[in-house]
Amino acid sequence: NLSPQTQAIQSAKAKIGEILIGYAKAKDPTLAPTTREQVLQVLASVSRTPEAATAGYRQRCESFLEKIIAVRGIPFAEVGSGENTPERSCSGEWVAENFDRLLPEIKERLDACVSRYFSHAEMVFSRFQADFLLLLDGFLGKSPRLAKEIGSRVTPLKREAGYYAKWDQLLGVLTNTSFLNEVEFVFHHSEGTYIAVEWQYSELDKRMDFAPESDHQKRDGAIYTLKGNWALQKGMMKPGRAGYVEDTDIPGEQLGCMCHLRWISSLVELPDEMLTESGREAVRISRDRFRQAVTANEKAEKQSWLMRAVGKLFGRKS
Repeated sequence: NLSPQTQAIQSAKAKIGEILIGYAKAKDPTLAPTTREQVLQVLASVSRTPEAATAGYRQRCESFLEKIIAVRGIPFAEVGSGENTPERSCSGEWVAENFDRLLPEIKERLDACVSRYFSHAEMVFSRFQADFLLLLDGFLGKSPRLAKEIGSRVTPLKREAGYYAKWDQLLGVLTNTSFLNEVEFVFHHSEGTYIAVEWQYSELDKRMDFAPESDHQKRDGAIYTLKGNWALQKGMMKPGRAGYVEDTDIPGEQLGCMCHLRWISSLVELPDEMLTESGREAVRISRDRFRQAVTANEKAEKQSWLMRAVGKLFGRKS
């Protein structure tokens, strides 16, 4: 079943088709201004303004924030759980214990998300409006002369009218995870465990109707340092060529960005040029201890196997 909004848009497209066909058959150029106004009125009845779309976005973000507050973290429901099963936090004990301190920053980032959304909304709305008006004015300025040509000229306009009427749905897809990304950033950044992030590029960026302003593919694999992290304080690492993550946008802030961050908490995961001498020594010790632990585990397993074999031979239990 079609949603009420989809049904309304289909009815509007049909109405626009009737108006344009009537104009073409009348063959009276003086009717162009009136026809243009009629078409735009029909579209206005089914499309949202940037202001209305932004109000809806704020409402969705605030609704999600209420869920975050309820569980003191990012909410999730287990796969296969019933509809009435309460959501739980997947953000860990530290976030829950420090949630009240983090909440003001989350609210600030919600306001920032809404502000960016409005800027995006004005741009996307204007783009779809301009594309539609270009087709409409072309049709009104040079309408088809023959009756058999009318249908082929009207169809693209009806299709573009449908895109125009649903511009906010496209923007909703492009900004769907923006606020979630901000919340995750606040939690991870504040926890004190992480020292850097790796930018992971998404091929979806290229497929978006509105690609990010900057080329995020160039950032793929770049390691950004977190300011004031424990490894910096201990002199074990230094910022790399990418600089600090606080000095750049994070995934989802630029329109059309579908990238994400991989959070790094271990010196072992940093490139060598970001390590100081003490950092390299700490990595070497860590790897040596890991190898020793693996070797000890292998020896324990061999001894256990040998004891079981002896027990079977002599009827003893290991």
